[in-house]
Amino acid sequence: MAPPPQRTDRLLELLLDEQVQFVVVGGVAAVAHGGTTVTTDLDIVVAMTAENLDRLMTALAPFHPRHVTRRDLGVITQPGEELASFRLLLIETDLGRLDVLSELEPIGPIGALDVEYLELLEGRRFPVLSLEQLITVKQHLGRPKDLLVAAELRAIRALQGPNTDDE
Repeated sequence: MAPPPQRTDRLLELLLDEQVQFVVVGGVAAVAHGGTTVTTDLDIVVAMTAENLDRLMTALAPFHPRHVTRRDLGVITQPGEELASFRLLLIETDLGRLDVLSELEPIGPIGALDVEYLELLEGRRFPVLSLEQLITVKQHLGRPKDLLVAAELRAIRALQGPNTDDE
């Protein structure tokens, strides 16, 4: 069975509307910073609390969230308290794939991430991993595709010139 078409825009809206505490990382974050590499999922780091995961599952419930690695389990019905014990949730929904991380190597959990609020959808700003930390993560992963993205992001950073936020 083919995976559903990826609707990252709808997934992002659902997360924001349900007030899930999350940060966009991975390919969507790279595109948000000007990268050109196409991604086929949405990667987020979340606060792994029972309450936050309950909000996440409430947002996803109408779209039949299922474990990617255990399709035999059917729709995810575990409460947030149980899901909080996971380090990684790979979720497929009717809106596409969502990879939910408890922390981002080599940086750490959500509280350690540097966040920028970027307009990913018209009129809506979302928490996105900073360009600097995204470069660090992509370099750390070391896969050929991530190293290419890291090089592209470094070029984007160089084109942006020196940081003038302090002026």
